[in-house]
Amino acid sequence: MTPLIVAALVLVSVALASALHFGPQKLLMPERRKPEYYQKKLGFSHPSQIGLGFVSKTLTTADGYKLSYWMLDNPKCDGAKGTIIYLHGITDSKVSGLNYAKAFASSCRKFYLIDLRRHGESEGKYCTYGYYEKHDVIRLIDEIKRANPQTEIVLLGVSMGAAIAIQTAAIDKRISRVVAIAPFYDLFSIALDHESHQIGIRSSSLLKLVMHRAERMAEFKAGDVSPAKDIARVDVPILIVHGEHDKTVKVKYSKELVKLNRNAELLMVPGAGHADVLEIGGEGYVRKLSEFLNMR
Repeated sequence: MTPLIVAALVLVSVALASALHFGPQKLLMPERRKPEYYQKKLGFSHPSQIGLGFVSKTLTTADGYKLSYWMLDNPKCDGAKGTIIYLHGITDSKVSGLNYAKAFASSCRKFYLIDLRRHGESEGKYCTYGYYEKHDVIRLIDEIKRANPQTEIVLLGVSMGAAIAIQTAAIDKRISRVVAIAPFYDLFSIALDHESHQIGIRSSSLLKLVMHRAERMAEFKAGDVSPAKDIARVDVPILIVHGEHDKTVKVKYSKELVKLNRNAELLMVPGAGHADVLEIGGEGYVRKLSEFLNMR
């Protein structure tokens, strides 16, 4: 065996060992974005900066974590006309939902923005992409319904939040409709996509080993994190939205998901990528979402 081959094998071994060691942590423990990130990106990072009334609250998950959330409303409105729960994407926080709360302020709906576990100001050691988070969202719905039993609940999720919205709506029939912006198809496929971007290889065998270790660490079943399996059990209208130039979550996932439920429709946003659908879509996009939310 030549020295060059030996060196190559050593490098491959080191890369595999590194992936097995750090891969589960990277999957389960995303970095938290700070308010300064949003202040620079959006021009605001708190409800007080966009003219909406707000209350800061927490809820406790079934396994004892404290999750932070805001309840926002428009002080110019005479009563709320429904409730929207915003679910953010990976590494994001409830702050990212202020853009949507601002855009839909005139709809006079209450907006609930929650930091999912292991994100923002919420507790939680691991992110499980919906396995536990869907039950956390149901706890928030319980709190909302206790205060206002008749309110209509809409889930509006982005990326990971969109996948969680679909998973939640499959088991909670109190949800009246779902807006899912750039949802992934299932956890394995999206993790495989990101593996190829981050380490330059696309290996199902390596990812299976990483997933197995992650499952043991976080005590969850990765195979159960699958909007593709759950969407057929959602019996309310679903609007799946995707930017046509999204490089983070493949457009094909939304096109495949919409085929799995006769109540689902697809809205493509020309010129948009992954995180700029609202900004690029503009007033026309807001109008289409409003039409969907007001549809009877």
